Amino acid sequence: MSAKDYGTGYEVGKIVLADKSLVEKDSYTSIDTSNPPVGVICGLTYGVPKMIALHSSDSGLSWAKRYSTGYNTKFEGIICTPSKTGSGAALSATFTGDTDGSDNWSYIKSKDAEGTADAVVAENYPAFNWVSQYNTKYADKLNNKKFDWYMPSIAELCGVYKNRTAIDASLSKIHGLTNGSGYADEKLVNRWYWSSSQISDNYVAWLVDFSDGDVGDHIKDDSDRVCCLAGF
Repeated sequence: MSAKDYGTGYEVGKIVLADKSLVEKDSYTSIDTSNPPVGVICGLTYGVPKMIALHSSDSGLSWAKRYSTGYNTKFEGIICTPSKTGSGAALSATFTGDTDGSDNWSYIKSKDAEGTADAVVAENYPAFNWVSQYNTKYADKLNNKKFDWYMPSIAELCGVYKNRTAIDASLSKIHGLTNGSGYADEKLVNRWYWSSSQISDNYVAWLVDFSDGDVGDHIKDDSDRVCCLAGF
């Protein structure tokens, strides 16, 4: 993913409206509550355009609760390995393994039936639960439209970091409009963001630090920010 025209009209930074139409940041001057902004184009995954939601979590959340099945399990089907880690690695790392995060939560649920029952999801998988509740939490700002939000893979999250300047410009534009602060965060914050990708260890998952592009791994019960993507 890179900040360029892919020849399909889905340039990084374009604002996505609830009806899935696209508008250029510079020409977007007011919010129509009947067709509000819902995302910003952040790149492509296997040729499919993806948008990032206009809000990320306003506090840290754990990937999985300590001693839960999710914490103790190495989920083989969602392992993704970057070619490099450390400060700035998000800008140039390449990836092997599962790079599409759109089905990672479904995979986890298939391996942890008890731990993903509705009554315990919020307790056992707080980061994933925040994503699953996004449509409900922001229903009025989405004009009650539902999108298939998911937590990005480490490959996709690095793409978001690489395209952050264009994404932040569009978030800032929406945020600064009349009543816009309710529709969009001002920017992505300089904090660690979880990916949905497992490392080759039972207790660890991948993250990106948005202050410097550091690709790193944290124990799953660490408290970090969450953003979410959706396709078209």
